[in-house]
Order: sequence, then C-alpha cells, then structure tokens
Amino acid sequence: MDAATAIALVVALGVLSQIVAGRVRVPSILVLLVVGLVAGPVTGFLDPDAVFGDSLFSVVSLGVGLLLFEESLKLDFQRLRGGARRPVLLLVTVGATLTGAGASLICYLVLDLSFQRAAVVGAILIVSGPTVVGPLLALIRPKEPLGSVLAFEGIFIDPIGATVALAVANFALHEESPRLLATAVNGIWVGVVAALVYVVAVRWGRIPPGTEVILAIALAMLTYSAAEYVHDEAGLFATVAMGITLANQKAVDIEPLHEFGGHLGMLLVGSLFILLSARVDIDALREYALASLAVTALLVLVLRPAVAGLSTYGTVLTGRERAMVGWMAPRGIVAASTASVFALEFEDAGDPFPELVPVVFGVVLLTAVVYGLTGPLAARLLRVRATEPEALDADGVPVSVPGESTARRALG
Repeated sequence: MDAATAIALVVALGVLSQIVAGRVRVPSILVLLVVGLVAGPVTGFLDPDAVFGDSLFSVVSLGVGLLLFEESLKLDFQRLRGGARRPVLLLVTVGATLTGAGASLICYLVLDLSFQRAAVVGAILIVSGPTVVGPLLALIRPKEPLGSVLAFEGIFIDPIGATVALAVANFALHEESPRLLATAVNGIWVGVVAALVYVVAVRWGRIPPGTEVILAIALAMLTYSAAEYVHDEAGLFATVAMGITLANQKAVDIEPLHEFGGHLGMLLVGSLFILLSARVDIDALREYALASLAVTALLVLVLRPAVAGLSTYGTVLTGRERAMVGWMAPRGIVAASTASVFALEFEDAGDPFPELVPVVFGVVLLTAVVYGLTGPLAARLLRVRATEPEALDADGVPVSVPGESTARRALG
C-alpha cells in the first residue's frame, strides 16, 4: 500500500469510526481501537511501519503536537472562577500529583519495572481528556456543578498531564536534569514567541478575514519543527506553550480557533488512534493482559476514589457528587498517543520499552469499557443525574445558549 492510500484510509476510518460511535452511543475510543486492531495486526491490511518507515515517528509526533496545541487552547485560567474553581484546581494539581505518584507505584509493583520506567507509565496515566470524558458525560448527564467539574478537569488535565509525562520520559531517557531543563526551556520560549507572532499578525498584520485558523495551524506546525531544530524533543513543549499563551492573552479573539479546533481534534484523534492501534502487537496485548487488568483495577477501585476524595474534600461538591468524581477517570487518545511516541523514542535510543504501549492501550480500553458501561448506573444510584439535562458540547460542557455554557458561568 502506498503512502497516499494509507493516509486516506487512516483518515476515513478515523472519522467514520467516530460517527458510528456517536450513532450507537458508545465511547468513540472503543470503536477506534477495534477498527485499528482489525485493520492492522488482525488482518494485516494496514501496516504503518511498512508504509511510513522511518518517517512514522515524525508523523505521529507532529500529529500529537497539533493535538496538544488544540487541547492547550482550552487552558484559559480565567475560566477557573466561582464555586467550581476549587475542586477543579485541586483535581488538576493535588489530584494529578497523587495520581502520577500512585500510578507509578502501582506500575512499579505490578509490572516489576525500574522506578524511572514506572514513573513514565504513571505520568502518562495522569491524562484523561475531553475526547473521552465528553462522550461519557453525554451518556451520564450529571447535575451541576458536578458536570462542570468533570468536564473542566478533562479539559485542563490533558496538556498538564502530557507535559508532566514528557518531562518524566525525557528524564528516564537521558537521566540528565540539565538536558531536561534545556528541552523544556527551549520548547517554552519557542512556543511563547510563536504565540506572540500570531497575535501581532492577527492584531496588526491586516491578514485577510477568515485566515486566522489556517495561520494558527501552519504556525503550530512550524513551531513544532523550529523547536525540534533548536533542541531535540522540544517540539511538544513548544506547541503546548503556544496554546497556553494564546488561551490566556486578551489582545486577539481566539474563538475561531476553538470552533475549528473541534474539527481538527476529531480528525487528529481518529487518524492517530487508527494509526497507532494498527501497529499494536496483539501478542504483546495478550502477554500483558493480566498486568493491564491488575493496573486498571487498582486505578479504578483504589487510586481514583482516594484521589478524588482527598482533592474534593471541603469543596462545594456533596458527598454523592464527590463519589461520582471518584468513578470517572477514563484514559484516551492523548495517553495512547504519548505512550506510542515515547515507545518510539525509547526504541530510537536503543533502549526498548516493550511494556509501555500494551499496558497503556490496555488501560485505555479497560477504563473506557468500565466507565462507559457503569457510569450511567453509578450516576443513577448516587442520584446525581440531571432531571432536565442540557445539551453538551464536544468536551462535555453544558450549553444553555449559543456561545455560553452553564459550566462557564459556574467557573466564571
């Protein structure tokens, strides 16, 4: 299969899988994983390594960089105000720290990894994300402010968790704090400069109306490449920094980027997940199936309830709502894609990490199944479902009128 045909197939399968998932009301990640496995290792029809060769790492890394840029655009700290501010802040700071530490310990004990490698897996498992939380909230329909807290935790935790995972993976690969610091600093300054260039171009550059979105995408791609040129592996730091800077500046309106970002995110999520699941080793999934099950059980039954209970103590959430927060932490495309990128980096460094991809993919699949099947039931038993649920956007944010949402009013 030539590269053009493979790209067309990956994009088509990714988009169609998400449409089908929406129609049958199941988390899209389940359909994407099944379709990718069938197209790849099961039938052998799609072989990303054979098609893209040595370019696969670059293609996946750039795709992840764009996805993290799109996710980081949502990281507007001004949205964290009002009654729901405290639980969200605690979940993405204290909660993320406890989750990373706890998941690392679980992986260290269950998988018998070195602590550094266990920390890489644990850092990746911090990530949840709106691409998987949003569809689940559409099924569960929780009351406010619970729905807002869960939606905004998913929005904020993606870039935060991915950045932590990136830092930990760089340290595990190189074991040099100065190198890690240089990677982060170079990525951040390139990203901030790129954001300023965008602001200047849009505010004073008199660019044609309607070209802001395509300019941002092109600049994000250029930012990733420039950061990689300045310092190896700084590209993901750069796209996250660019997105966060744009999200928190007030000089130009980035609403058009949010509107188009949903379409870009759908394209990237579908394509990346099909591409990555198509290269998963079925034998490795089987080999680590019990380990993945044990890790998932400890994450779902022990770690998440404990972390949620501690992080939301003394907040506006009731005991039932706090219990529901403890039963909602699926992993999604950012966890899977970052695991795949890091696995490729370990391979490239001559130090393979065979447990990384099958375990993370196993956790992604199992958490989607567990929360997808039990989430609505848990919400009913805890009596936290809304009696008159509102429409939700793609991130699970309740929308009451065009351009405004209950969550945004609760937080701001």
